[in-house]
This record gives sequence, structure tokens and C-alpha cells, in this order.
Amino acid sequence: MEQLNYTLPSNAAPAGFIGASTGVVNSGNLEVLLLSHAEAQQVKFNLLTNVAGYATIWQAVVADFAAKFALGGLEFVIHDSGATPGVVALRLRQAYENYLSHPCVSNPHYVELTPHGRIKALVDENSFQEIYPAAQQLTSPHLGQLDLLTSFDDGVVIGDAQINGKPIAIIAQQANFMGGAVGEVHGAKIVGMCLRALQQKFSGVVLLLDSGGVRLQEANAGEISISEIIRSIFALRVAGIPVVALVAGKNGAFGGIGITAACSDTLLISEQGRSGVSGPEVIETVMGADEYDSKDRALVWRTCGGKQRALLGLSEYLPTDFTALKQQLITALERQVQFDVASLVRQNEHLASLVTRFANCHDATEIWGELGVSNPQSVPDLNDAAFQQLLLALAR
Repeated sequence: MEQLNYTLPSNAAPAGFIGASTGVVNSGNLEVLLLSHAEAQQVKFNLLTNVAGYATIWQAVVADFAAKFALGGLEFVIHDSGATPGVVALRLRQAYENYLSHPCVSNPHYVELTPHGRIKALVDENSFQEIYPAAQQLTSPHLGQLDLLTSFDDGVVIGDAQINGKPIAIIAQQANFMGGAVGEVHGAKIVGMCLRALQQKFSGVVLLLDSGGVRLQEANAGEISISEIIRSIFALRVAGIPVVALVAGKNGAFGGIGITAACSDTLLISEQGRSGVSGPEVIETVMGADEYDSKDRALVWRTCGGKQRALLGLSEYLPTDFTALKQQLITALERQVQFDVASLVRQNEHLASLVTRFANCHDATEIWGELGVSNPQSVPDLNDAAFQQLLLALAR
């Protein structure tokens, strides 16, 4: 790691939104946190990079940026993971524009939104109040010891909000930081939010999951965090507070987060979403590509995608249209929680019946045929409306 610090002259910046982060700590990318300081005619750049020896280039890039824009009184804290000068300039400009405009979400597509964007598109306008935002820099204590970059919010956004005027706790994972993986601080933020919802008697908890599971770099701490998350979810359910997990991002929900998703009252998975205990790459590593080829995207989505989960009765199918998606979330939050021994017995009996019924099936299309789908090969190509009609027809 290399630490670089620059203080440069610049005209005083106009008023704007302080404390937001832009970008993501990822290979070839960087995360920028914008703060303020007292010197109105100076701009500060504090940089931590995992690629040493480029101080001259960094100075040229930030000096050019300071000369072009009014940045006095601002401090740019940067975590860099090998970004090129062009990407650096782009992210700095993006951070500054976000500071000036604090942009709103319009015409959202869930997969493309940041965790903040996903939250704000789903909750009542101006109702989200973030807890431990990026500006507080609550980061992993372990990654730095391994000479790895941290994310300013440790890859998860949490806070209070309202949906239809009712108070909820909402949690959204950052898919691009270490694959949304759970470490000690990441997990503690989720647990703390669940316990806050329990203490405040909120109307529900919404988990926007997008994770491959536990960070290998924080394996033990991450595994403990998963168990604490699950325990807090069950505490909420026992108290009658509904927990809704939504899986519609690019990483899906696997490993410990896949188990966490299954512990919710309602699990919503889109066609793009996937869920399971072991991810495709893990299964391929253990069993071989002949058994499960993780590069066969069609196979992966047939096996653990949203359509397969819905057809097996393991989740509800989540539409891609954002208006319909939000309405389904509202419906799930309003549903009466049922969590007792009898409901657990029914769920386990259902799982056992699936194992028995489809024991001889080797592909999802064979399962769909057993379920009564007349043309199983067409299922992956069905749009949301046609697939919902199929679900209704099979339920009759």
C-alpha cells in the first residue's frame, strides 16, 4: 500500500452534499469519499493505493482536476485499486457532480442501481435515514492487516425508512465490493439494524441481498456474523415483525447469505437473481465441470435462478418492472407473519417431498416436466407476464 497526500490551491467550492461516496473498491476502480475541511481556498486529496510508484502521475491528475473546478474547502479521500488515469478523472468528476446535485433516481433498473439507489427507489421519498454512512468510515479491522483496501461503508448500507408511511429497517449490500461478501463489520451492521428494528418495533425489515457469502479473508468472523444475522432474523419473526429478503442483483445470494435469505418470512427472487447454499464455482471446484459447469450460464440460471425457485415453491417470483417489484415488496411486508413449530414442520415436509419427487431428475427441465409444464424448454424464454401465468396455471 502507498499513502499519498496532496493539498492544492483551488477556488472555494459552492455548497453541496457532504459525506457521500462514489465508485467502488474493485480491481481497476476506486472509491471516492467527499468530506469538508476549514481552508476555503485549498482542496485536499488523501489517497491510499495498492499500486505503488505512481505518485507523479497521481499529482498530475489531481492537480489538473483542482485547476478545472472550484474545490476549495473539500477533501477527497480515495481508495484506489489500480484505476487508470482516465478512470480516476472520471470518478473524481462523478464525485464532484454528485456533491453538487445529490442526484435522484429516475427510471431505475434494479441491477444497475447502487445500494443507495436501490433503497431510495423502493422507500417513501426522503424517508431514508442512513446509519453509519460512508463518512463515518466504519471499516473492516482485518482487511488492512492483510494489506487489502477497505470500503468506506464496508460494503453494506443500512438505515431507517418508510414504505407506505410505515417504519421499516432496510439493508442493502454492495455487490461490487468483494462480491458483497460478509465480514465482521459488514455483519455487525446488519445484525445491529435487525436488533434496532426489534427494539423500535418497526413494521418490517427489508434485506436487499447481493452476495456470494462470507469473505475468505475474514472467514471465522464472517461465519460468526452469519449465525448472528440468522439469530436476529428469527428474533424478529418470533416478535411478529416480517422479514423480507429480495434477491435481484448480479451476485445473487449464496453461501451464508443464501441460508440467510431462506430464513426470511418472504423470499423474493427475480429472473436475474439466483440463490443457493453453494455457488456454481464452488460446486464445479468440488465436483468437476462435467457435473456442473459454472460457465454454462443457461445451466446455472435453470438450476438456481428465480424461475426454478418459484416453480419449486421455494420463493416468490419477482418481476423486473420496478413499479410491480415495489408493490410485491409492499404486499410481503403487509402479510401476517406465521412462525411457529407447525409452520416449520410444513416447510421441512415440503423440502423433503421435493427431494423424493425429483430424485431421478438431472436437469431443471426434467423437473419442470414433472411439475406439468407442457414445454419445459421454453420456460427460460418466458417474459414476466407469461411466467406468472404459468405459475397460476400450475397452482390450480
